[in-house]
Amino acid sequence: MSRSRQPPLVTGISPNEGIPWTKVTIRGENLGTGPTDLIGLAICGHNCLLTAEWMSASKIVCRVGQAKNDKGDIIVTTKSGGKGTSTVSFKLLKPEKIGILDQSAVWVDEMNYYDMRTDRNKGIPPLSLRPANPLGIEIEKIGK
Repeated sequence: MSRSRQPPLVTGISPNEGIPWTKVTIRGENLGTGPTDLIGLAICGHNCLLTAEWMSASKIVCRVGQAKNDKGDIIVTTKSGGKGTSTVSFKLLKPEKIGILDQSAVWVDEMNYYDMRTDRNKGIPPLSLRPANPLGIEIEKIGK
């Protein structure tokens, strides 16, 4: 006789709140026997299975997506144990909207820039190797 496994039980999530696409670590018991055993993962009613990374039977890492509910359970489903339950919940925060007068930060990938320390004596002007448009902003030319 084969012994059936217990259903998954989520006992912790870190962080327990965040905006959409926040990376979260889910902890619990019986979260699957391997990556292929994990067949469902929902946070606040949103299917997170595509971003799920099974680490062990007690840990899964994933990203929270756009959810319908702003607070909800974490439900894990496995082939071996079926649909699980959760003793914790996740609170989905609404991202701040940035208007034209609000300050914001922009990430520029510095790896594409010229490193002046290593090529200083090669006779190549540093500006010639810098990207012309590092932010990728298209500017329309008027009067073409």
